[in-house]
Amino acid sequence: MNYDYPPYRPPSEAGSALLRVVRGCTWNRCAFCSMYKDLKFEQRSKEEIFREIEHLREFFPAARTAFLGDSNPLVHKDIVEIVRYLREKNPWIERVTAYARARTVARMKREKLEALRDVGLNRLHIGMESGDEEILEMIGKGATSEDLINAGKNAKEFFEVSFYYILGLGGREKLKNHALNSAMVVNKAKPDFVRVRTLTVIPGTPLERMVGRKITLLTPEEQLRELKILVENIDTETYFTCDHVSNYLFHNNRAFFMGVHGRLPDERERMLEDIENALELVNVLDDVMNSNDMAKLGRIIM
Repeated sequence: MNYDYPPYRPPSEAGSALLRVVRGCTWNRCAFCSMYKDLKFEQRSKEEIFREIEHLREFFPAARTAFLGDSNPLVHKDIVEIVRYLREKNPWIERVTAYARARTVARMKREKLEALRDVGLNRLHIGMESGDEEILEMIGKGATSEDLINAGKNAKEFFEVSFYYILGLGGREKLKNHALNSAMVVNKAKPDFVRVRTLTVIPGTPLERMVGRKITLLTPEEQLRELKILVENIDTETYFTCDHVSNYLFHNNRAFFMGVHGRLPDERERMLEDIENALELVNVLDDVMNSNDMAKLGRIIM
């Protein structure tokens, strides 16, 4: 039997069984992204997916959770049946998770979201990227801050919700507005998790052509200052995590800062102290590198 593995999944789903429901991305126009550019979007047949569901334990013997790929599988016409069958055939699964596009969830009928919860979908990963309208338009996100807020509110009623923020996406030019407007969206949407990804420019993407023209990439010090503003201004209860190598800062090829992690607002002061300590190091160490520097040298792969 050939198994159709999804090519991408969040780091938090590293131990999950992977089930490909759709191939590619329904939108596929974000300027920073290269993930699905060579894939034409299509919904896999329900019969093909069901066959893989029946053999899921053979491919993922140690998994306790499942992740549905690729991007935005909630648009599949049979998604409720697929999740139901996944749960029926694999009672060992404790959690079912999927990527979801903000505008899709913002416009999805309540009855559909409720049906997905009832058959066993537990968590959605939603790319916020930014809460700033100018940045959202610049990157071709195809969603507004209102869409992001509505998506968070709609999804939160039925599922756990992860929002993704791209630190540095507005460059030096919009560092403060990017952080403040994103915090505003988070405070209104109230996701369970905020997961940070620091902008690392992928060669060949439209964003690469914007660097030096529309945006100036952040230095390590600026990266920390934007992170500080974001942490200072999120007031809703959420778990905040920099759970990706893009957030690391390096000296002599070793990471000395790996982001901040903790529950906001309760652990804010400790997280801000960690950022301040990193800022002090950046100001005394020579040749501090961030993910863009390391990727250009081929020392990390994004």
